[in-house]
Amino acid sequence: MHPQQPYQSGYPQQAYQPGAQPSHPQQPYPSGYPQQTYQPGAQPGHPQHLGPGTRADGSIEVAYVCDDKTARRLNRGAALVNWLLPAKLGLLLAIPAFLLARGTLSLVTNGGDADLGEMMGAFFIVLGFEVVCVVLITCWQLARVNLRFAAVAGPGHRITAHYTHDTMHLQQTTGAVANRYADFTRIRVVGDVVFLQPRGTRGFMLPGEVVPDAALTRLRGGRG
Repeated sequence: MHPQQPYQSGYPQQAYQPGAQPSHPQQPYPSGYPQQTYQPGAQPGHPQHLGPGTRADGSIEVAYVCDDKTARRLNRGAALVNWLLPAKLGLLLAIPAFLLARGTLSLVTNGGDADLGEMMGAFFIVLGFEVVCVVLITCWQLARVNLRFAAVAGPGHRITAHYTHDTMHLQQTTGAVANRYADFTRIRVVGDVVFLQPRGTRGFMLPGEVVPDAALTRLRGGRG
């Protein structure tokens, strides 16, 4: 008896041939896609990186099995990228900029009693206070792992991404989603993680292994 090979999601199921010789097993991957070394029985503490591989149709497929550090990696990247977004930076500068503009207006207005040194001092005091708050908030975020990252990137969780010529198909434990490259408004690489933000969303973080250089090129080249 020759037991039938288990079907792996994302790849076309192969027809089992009872007469096939054991010394020449059938390949479960289509032509042009390199066979990977993922072992289903591997321990979750050791991440498995399947890919990237290029299929015969030119699409890229990558799979990654998370370890016990993946969720913390995503959490760290989110805490850092949070303050690199233009909206966040604009919010930080809004209050001190308002104080500076108000003082400048008072200077150029007849009877203004504002002093340039006082204005600049107030500006930097407020800005320094905000920077301290940002550092404290970031440290607090880094000290704990957000539950949403634990839900999608806990030990043993599998993340797969399929990149066609114009669309990214992402499969996680919480479900599947597809986004056209033209819909991504922001792509940031933060260390070993990648932040992707489709139009109309708050964005999401992925391990860098799921977004290889070839995929990044497609994502950035296809943005509208």
